[in-house]
Amino acid sequence: MFKFSQNPYAIYFTPFMEQSLKCMTIQNLPNKKQMQLKIYNYQFLHQCCNFVILFIREYVIKIKTQLFGQQYISMPFPVQNSFVEGQHPLSQIQPIRISKARIFLAILLSISTAFLFALALKYFKKLYQLFLFIDCSDESIATHYRIVATSGEEFVCKKKIMFDKPYFVFKMLKYSFNSAGQFYQPIEFEIKGKTLTDIINLSSKQTREHNIKYFGTCQLKIPIESIFIYSLHAFTGPFNILQYFAVAIWFAEKTVLQPVLILIFTVLTVYLNYFLYVRSRRRLQQLANIHQEVSIKENDQIKVINGADLLPGDLLILKDNQTLNCDCAIIQGDVIVNEATLTGEGIPIPKSALPNQNSLFELEKMSQHCLFEGTKLIQVNNAQQNIAIVLRTGFTSLRGQYFRNVLFPEPPSMRFYIQAAKFIIEIAFITSIIYGFLLIEYIPMEFKSSLLVLRFLDNIVWSIPPSMPIFFQICKTASLVRLEAKGVIGNNADKVESAGRIDTCCFDKTGTLTTLGFKAIKAFPEEEKPILDAIMGCCHHLIKINGQLLGDPLEIEMLNFVGWQCNFNNNPLTIDGNGKTYTIHKIFDFSSSKSMMSVIVTDGSKYYLYAKGSPESINSISIKKRDDLIEEFNLNAIKGYRVLGLAYKELQSNQIDQQREQLESQLNFVGLLVMENPLKSDTNEIITTLKESGLDIKVISGDNPLTTIQCGKLAGIINSDNEITFLDYNQQNQEIILQCNNNQQIIKEQQPNSIQELESFIQTQQELALTGKFLEFMTNKGNFFVEPKYSSSTFVKSQSKEKIFTEINQIDIDDGSFGQLTISIIKKTKVFARQKPEQKKLIIQIIQSFGRQVLMCGDGANDCSAISQAQVGISFSEADASYTAPFSSKSTSLDCVVKVLLQGKAATMTIIEVFQYQISVNTLKFVAVLFTFLEAETFADFQFTYTSIISNIPLLIFLCLSGPCDTLAKYNPLDDQFAIYNQIQIFNNLIWGVAGLIVNYFISTAVRDVHTCEIDEPIDNCIPKPIEELKKFGDIQSVMFMSLMFFFMTFAINLYISNPFKQRYYRNYLLLLWTILGFILFFVSAIFPKGGKWAKLINVNDNAFKGYNWIMIAVVVIASLIGFFTQAILQKYLPSKKKIEF
Repeated sequence: MFKFSQNPYAIYFTPFMEQSLKCMTIQNLPNKKQMQLKIYNYQFLHQCCNFVILFIREYVIKIKTQLFGQQYISMPFPVQNSFVEGQHPLSQIQPIRISKARIFLAILLSISTAFLFALALKYFKKLYQLFLFIDCSDESIATHYRIVATSGEEFVCKKKIMFDKPYFVFKMLKYSFNSAGQFYQPIEFEIKGKTLTDIINLSSKQTREHNIKYFGTCQLKIPIESIFIYSLHAFTGPFNILQYFAVAIWFAEKTVLQPVLILIFTVLTVYLNYFLYVRSRRRLQQLANIHQEVSIKENDQIKVINGADLLPGDLLILKDNQTLNCDCAIIQGDVIVNEATLTGEGIPIPKSALPNQNSLFELEKMSQHCLFEGTKLIQVNNAQQNIAIVLRTGFTSLRGQYFRNVLFPEPPSMRFYIQAAKFIIEIAFITSIIYGFLLIEYIPMEFKSSLLVLRFLDNIVWSIPPSMPIFFQICKTASLVRLEAKGVIGNNADKVESAGRIDTCCFDKTGTLTTLGFKAIKAFPEEEKPILDAIMGCCHHLIKINGQLLGDPLEIEMLNFVGWQCNFNNNPLTIDGNGKTYTIHKIFDFSSSKSMMSVIVTDGSKYYLYAKGSPESINSISIKKRDDLIEEFNLNAIKGYRVLGLAYKELQSNQIDQQREQLESQLNFVGLLVMENPLKSDTNEIITTLKESGLDIKVISGDNPLTTIQCGKLAGIINSDNEITFLDYNQQNQEIILQCNNNQQIIKEQQPNSIQELESFIQTQQELALTGKFLEFMTNKGNFFVEPKYSSSTFVKSQSKEKIFTEINQIDIDDGSFGQLTISIIKKTKVFARQKPEQKKLIIQIIQSFGRQVLMCGDGANDCSAISQAQVGISFSEADASYTAPFSSKSTSLDCVVKVLLQGKAATMTIIEVFQYQISVNTLKFVAVLFTFLEAETFADFQFTYTSIISNIPLLIFLCLSGPCDTLAKYNPLDDQFAIYNQIQIFNNLIWGVAGLIVNYFISTAVRDVHTCEIDEPIDNCIPKPIEELKKFGDIQSVMFMSLMFFFMTFAINLYISNPFKQRYYRNYLLLLWTILGFILFFVSAIFPKGGKWAKLINVNDNAFKGYNWIMIAVVVIASLIGFFTQAILQKYLPSKKKIEF
């Protein structure tokens, strides 16, 4: 029964009940009354109809809701980003739930479409999300999450429950829902906004069982897909689907050998790739996992556990020669570590406990007190127990982020592949039109309809070569193998192709352009020698292990220069010199933000603070500004010397425990240490080679601008005859400083037209240098901020706001006019000095923002973020450090840059040639088959197999093995397939190849008698009608096949572009040998009467006249020669390359 008070149809149903009651009493009423009641009845019926309509509508809505979900607008939840996300941050999360009704519908559609709908769901993410999932406004009813990365990519992850709280796993990292803040965040040990004391207390609040489930194990679990899952993905790939389509067509045409071989080749390729995949992942597992037992302190007891069981909050006991498998902070003791596996720099680094455990802890800013996974402990202070608190484990650690980048690399640029796909569609469209015109000839020949349809489908198959991506991968893998043979290890094949587009090279200075070694020249001034010797003898953090002095090469040279003796066996360390013994009381290690380090020492009677660092930094915190020392510093810096400022401060005994910021102030700036940091032996030669090839070369260094400028001049990056101006900024006075030698121009930021004045100055300069302070001023002035986003390299302007897009990031500039000035400055700048690590990355981003393809080369220390940002990164590291950069050189020579660029250009050019060759031969084969179709003939099984597999696959493999030229070209391959130059290259060969086929076809048909026969009057040269089956032998078929044999070889020669990217054709011995064998086989088949029996060819002279075969040979040879010479002319005047220009 309906409850009228609650039912939505009560308004219609109530009159219905009332009217029914009235109808029960109208029988005895007068006629007039009955007429009135009939009117009421019509109204009543109208109400009933409305009720039925709404009733049906309600049930339709219910069914629709079951199938497609309730329609409402749901807002996605934000993500509170964290450092542990690395290069894969998320922007928002949308809870969604999977619909069982939709799953059922998807199964029905998949079965009814032979699983094509299932494949569509697999490859079209948007369709997959919209069809199977429903947005939820209530997180509690969600079954999955739609994840939007900051790159704009979308993913779907399954919702999981842990401790009654929802979470999901994205790229090996767990994210949980914060119901109080209504946002998602990565699961990590909470250290933000806490002191180290708070963090230590926090670690004891949960049980180990709880934490191991919440945080996971302390190991990097590198996943390896099962052979079943891998096969499922591989065999359902888009190009494999095309292969199955082709195989089905060929079987329908009763061609057996070719499709069977294609299937065998596909299976072998998939499982060979699986073997290589498993081998690569197992090697990665060996690199990732650190198997050891460790000691932890729990409830004042020492407990030995497996390293994989370490948890955030554990108190780890640090020991000699231990390799850490977590990120941690030292809370007691001090150690000497080697971070070569992270930075690529094998210099021992001292680390100590955080002096004030009640200050807010910031891991990124307190690296001198933190240890990172992969770090090796060279030496610990055995005078006390050395303890660290575990902060991050697994993929949340710094090393874990590196491995996440390897497992989930940035998607490569798809521009070439998108253009290739468009070009293939263009060819397919052209061939379809040609086939449509030939239907005028085919239809009167009374072909069976299925033959016409299959021939058209053949056209589609040949236009889209399904094996093309395999050969692209072979090109890149072969380049990696050649690079490894030359001492350069690559871990990302796609970066080889990126190297073929590079137009800008950026270099770090120290350790990259120069050696890591130093030679002390002098200490200035001479009259301050006693105090200068004391500072140089004490202000360092060197150690001695197994009798070998270890530490910063600069500090080793400084100690050797002064000649003092360190007593490393004493604790604390003592140093003898100047007839005194100095005791090291405290060491403040080098700080990149302060550009200095300092120590507290005592000579037995007094305490001193000795400091060394950049002269500018020392002078800025000195009691008295020493303009004389700054002038001497500038004179030496101009000569390219490395100059350190030396200062001291006398302390009272009650001052030695003050904070570093208090101690490092009011110093006495007393002198300078001048050191030489020579260029590597091949730096000048390599830089000259790169400049001659048209590349834009820049130096990005943390060193002094004058020193870096001189290094740039000595290396040949800057013209030594030019006086280069560097731009600096004085934040205290808000002044833009334009410095050239001793000439200085000041532009007050607040003065009117200051930006216009700066812009006018910039326009008069050819080359510039700038400091990190000036870059910071520009970024703050323009309100730069970076959003990772994929888009084209174009400018989009909206009123006063300007956005610069790159393939990797989007840079927003609020002040559009200042943004243009910034770009102009960056383009002209050759030297970036005094740059912090994050500024190095920003420089790369800005350069990329105006369409540049950037290579960054550094020694690994402080360059990791810039290296990862660049399209191609190269570091000087070995073994485990190879995963921190796409390319890692085993030697320190700069020629690794040339090697990578040579291989990149050669690989890119080869990929273009593979594409052009496959398109050309497939189109030519299509034309040949059309001609055979006019005679109701087709190629035999083996002939199809020869043209598709036996002839082409080895040729393409050998083509992919082509090596690079010995010299670097000032061009890059033109990889734009719609560029007129590339279009001409392809169509030139096709025109002459098709012309040869046409001439041979018409000559062949002209020299024999062909007429139509009835079915009961078969003649060898006749075509019986109706045509239900194609002949697999005949003179036209033989002529077309032999013509293809010759053209396939000549196309490889014509399309092969050696100069200026690759070695000569004849130096690729396998390719040359295969081409010669192809020509020999052609001439044997064409000249000798029984020479073509191997391919079931007939003697073409039998149906024509003796010597006709020589005419056929002459036609293909002449057509090929014309194609060869026209191709050579086109390459000379319309080359398939682009000059590197800016």
